[in-house]
Amino acid sequence: MLYKFSYYFLIFLIYSFLGYICEIISVARVRKKIILSRGYLIGPYLPIFGFGSLIITLFLMDYSEQPLTLFVLGMVYCCTLEYLTSLLLEKIFKLRWWDYSSRKLNINGRVCLETGLFFGLGTIVMVRVFNKILFHLLDKIPKDTLIILAVILFLIVIIDFIFSTLTIIRLKIDTTKFNKKDATDEIKRKVYESIKKHSYSYTRFLKAFPHINNSNKAFEKVYITLKNIKKDRGEQNEK
Repeated sequence: MLYKFSYYFLIFLIYSFLGYICEIISVARVRKKIILSRGYLIGPYLPIFGFGSLIITLFLMDYSEQPLTLFVLGMVYCCTLEYLTSLLLEKIFKLRWWDYSSRKLNINGRVCLETGLFFGLGTIVMVRVFNKILFHLLDKIPKDTLIILAVILFLIVIIDFIFSTLTIIRLKIDTTKFNKKDATDEIKRKVYESIKKHSYSYTRFLKAFPHINNSNKAFEKVYITLKNIKKDRGEQNEK
């Protein structure tokens, strides 16, 4: 049971990361610049893509020889997930984390035909190509090693989720002040600013991700800034 959970969690996390990369590319194409701060969590992964990939893996693998069926069901499943996720996040945080109102054939700005087509094509490629490669690679990892790896990564994701949520709650970031419907960049910027101003929060951040400067260039500057703040405050306390 633990092995099966670990196996599927790694699939979830890998596709969450790949979804993060796709999101960066998509946003860069629209905004004409690369924006790395996408999604609610600090880490380089978007769980919505992971959940979508799990749904596809669990329910659509039997249709691997039926590309049209994969395309249609992939669109339906993923667009439904995206719509419900957008609705849930808006109910909780009172803002939109993404918005497709400017794109053609959208539904309440939560989903649109363009992303739906991408989901459909992505489902075909995922089921017929990526999953076969991914299963082959994961099957080569010894069971104990795979479980340990999954548990460590799971704890990191949970810490990230708790930290990101509590930071907004504890530091009283008023999300209703953001005028733009897609407020992802502003929220993440406010979280970083709050981290730098509150010793408890940035200490937790450094403890949760001690090697972030080595593994993730996108957040290296944030990490260095936090370490400098910690060092400066330590010197002030000594005086």
